[in-house]
Amino acid sequence: MQTEVLIERIKSLPPNMLVEVEALVDSLESKSGQAISNARQARFDAIAAYAAQHAGTDADLDEELEQAAVEHLLTLEEYEQ
Repeated sequence: MQTEVLIERIKSLPPNMLVEVEALVDSLESKSGQAISNARQARFDAIAAYAAQHAGTDADLDEELEQAAVEHLLTLEEYEQ
C-alpha cells in the first residue's frame, strides 16, 4: 500500500480512532527501536569477541598506525603549548 493512500485512510477515520492509530504507531516505533538496539548489541558483542580472540596477536596492533597516532598526539601537544 502506498503511503499517500494510507495517510488518506487514516485522515478519514473518526477522531476517537486516531488515538488507537497513534498507539499502534507508538508500538511499532518501539519495536523498531528495540530491533535497532538488538542489532547494535549484537555488533558490539561481535567486536568484543573478536578483540578478545585476537588480543596480543598481529591482528591486535598495527605498529605503523600506532606510531602515526603517537606522532599525531605529540604534534597536537606541541600545538596546544
